[in-house]
Amino acid sequence: MAHLALKGGQPVRTRPYPSWPQGGPQEMARLQQVLSSNRWFAGPRGDDPDSLGAEFGRRFAQMHGLRFGMPVSNGSVSLEIALKALGLEQGQEVIVPAYTFVSTATAVFMAGGVPVFADIDSRTYCLDPADAVRRISAHTKVLLPVHLGGHLADMVALGSLARQHGLLILEDAAQSIGAAWQGRKAGAWGQLGSFSFQANKTITSGEGGLIASDDEELAERVREMTAFGRIAGQGSAAGRSSALNSLRLSSNYRLSELQAAVLLAQMEKFPAQQERRLANAAYLSQGLGQIPGLTHVRRQDPELEHGYYYYLLRYEPACFGGLAPAELCRALNAEGAPFVPGDAHPIYRQPVFQPANLAGALCPQVLERYRQAVDPNDPGCPQAEEACRRTLILRHQVLLAQREDMDHILEALSKVQRHVQELI
Repeated sequence: MAHLALKGGQPVRTRPYPSWPQGGPQEMARLQQVLSSNRWFAGPRGDDPDSLGAEFGRRFAQMHGLRFGMPVSNGSVSLEIALKALGLEQGQEVIVPAYTFVSTATAVFMAGGVPVFADIDSRTYCLDPADAVRRISAHTKVLLPVHLGGHLADMVALGSLARQHGLLILEDAAQSIGAAWQGRKAGAWGQLGSFSFQANKTITSGEGGLIASDDEELAERVREMTAFGRIAGQGSAAGRSSALNSLRLSSNYRLSELQAAVLLAQMEKFPAQQERRLANAAYLSQGLGQIPGLTHVRRQDPELEHGYYYYLLRYEPACFGGLAPAELCRALNAEGAPFVPGDAHPIYRQPVFQPANLAGALCPQVLERYRQAVDPNDPGCPQAEEACRRTLILRHQVLLAQREDMDHILEALSKVQRHVQELI
């Protein structure tokens, strides 16, 4: 008689976990404010002081302990703009982790640079400073750590590395809204921090992004590049449009007032949601100690406040019948536990990073620098490769359920492990 739901047994749970995004009266009220005002535009540079976009930028930056927050249209162009604002020149190298979303590296190409893939720390899944240092060359300009799933990279070690080699730091904080380590928030460790408000993020307007900084000169450069390279004029408010001139080559990456309205409402709900995520994640991690072969991927440090975009779970395949992540997820999903597999491959195995596929998109000099700097077939990132073979993910909305709902996740993991022979 089968025990596992995938083989005809009774599932642990049949009720769904919370969905995402979650809109409500707060978002509706903010949207109505914009619609009735007939002001759907945050100004020629997207930063008029009395706009909702500017208000959101200020409040989001303050939330992360920073002075300046510049909203943009999405979290991928935020990386491109930030790299350009840092002065990245054609063919200069940017060190990126091999285990991340593809746009972390494609943004480097879009900004004219060359992404150099470095391995991750198996304990955190973030950029490994010890591997990053061996990737530094005379062409390296920027370190681009990713705070994966809401877990901060080792910014103390990376900051020291940057100072030793005269490098700049751009933090990809797309998945780490509200995260902190040693009292310092994500996005506040380097020169610039890049955030995303895409539909899956813990604060969302469907699309949207933001670049944050403490550096006033960099902040002004970002504002210019967000709206056609326009510099601020010195004319009166009434003559503001005629006092704007374009200095830098750029395009339009402004955020609309409708998106800013939703983001303000989302940000107001975030603290209570974050508190619940943290509590449920701690409860899950405690329960995992009773199930052999499972590890919550995070730095065990009381000074870390996780952002919990993902709850990352590393498993020993031998404790689960050698099942691959996708196979194990199918069994867990049948029991009602909504796990998804981690990345199937490190990003350098994406076809876009093959030189043949880049030939028509990059200038010859950049392509040649990439060929010299990177072997996309085997850049030597064994920990990233291993992570792809043994990682499961719970998305952040699952952690918004009740405490007893976490017990069902633990029960599903234990049940599949006990009866894994039914799947082999």
